[in-house]
Amino acid sequence: MKTEKVLPVDLYNTVSTPELTLESSLKILYVKDGENHELLPLDSGTLAIICTGGSFNCRALNQEYDVTTGQLFLVASDDVMEIKPFRSTGFSGIVVYVSEELLINRQRLVYRDIPFDEIEETKTYLSLVESQIEQMKDMRAKVVESLLRALIINLQQKKVVSEVPKTENSSFFQQFATLISRFHHSPAYFYAEKLGISSQELNIRCKQGAGISAAEWISEFVLLEAKDLLSKTRLRPSQIATMLGFANHDTFSRWFRRHTGEIPTEWR
Repeated sequence: MKTEKVLPVDLYNTVSTPELTLESSLKILYVKDGENHELLPLDSGTLAIICTGGSFNCRALNQEYDVTTGQLFLVASDDVMEIKPFRSTGFSGIVVYVSEELLINRQRLVYRDIPFDEIEETKTYLSLVESQIEQMKDMRAKVVESLLRALIINLQQKKVVSEVPKTENSSFFQQFATLISRFHHSPAYFYAEKLGISSQELNIRCKQGAGISAAEWISEFVLLEAKDLLSKTRLRPSQIATMLGFANHDTFSRWFRRHTGEIPTEWR
């Protein structure tokens, strides 16, 4: 009988930067009335946008997103190709960028409404982060890392994704990706059941929307997670295999070699 595995957040604590550089590892901006800030290019990491006025317009994953007042946009910074200047959109709000050197997080795109109380809660988290950075304590990196992880998890999981102007197809793939980030290496029929459709329909939608099968789409996401964990943590391949839903280390090793040409220990 398969048991659902929940990834313990504390396992990511095996990596932490001893010193934080605000300019490179972490950016927290409180933007007012279209103040000009050049965000791109950004290194790999997580980008969170909370809009409180005007709009935040960007191109990510080959789609245009227009984040308006009272909305949250959470995305992997690697996926953002273009950001319209704030002076042209009148953007006001909060911008948070965290590099993957500071916070390991394979971010899935989240685009939803965010209520006032959650915005205030976010400001509290960020205030605590900034106070820790200013104090220059020996353990500040670990404390900041934990605070940021808690914030990102809250932003990922709170409330229901709003009805935003996206295509039905992109909403479907966002839901599919969210499930993969939770259940990892599971067969296509498992995800089809979770999505309330048949395995055949799931394959058709993946072929039409992405040009690959459902199984290939799942593998691409799980492979990203596997590479992240191998390169950025000291976890053993056997631990990673368990975390990603593989039956054992040998199964994971064979799967990884089939997709990369290398076994996990060679790739690391």
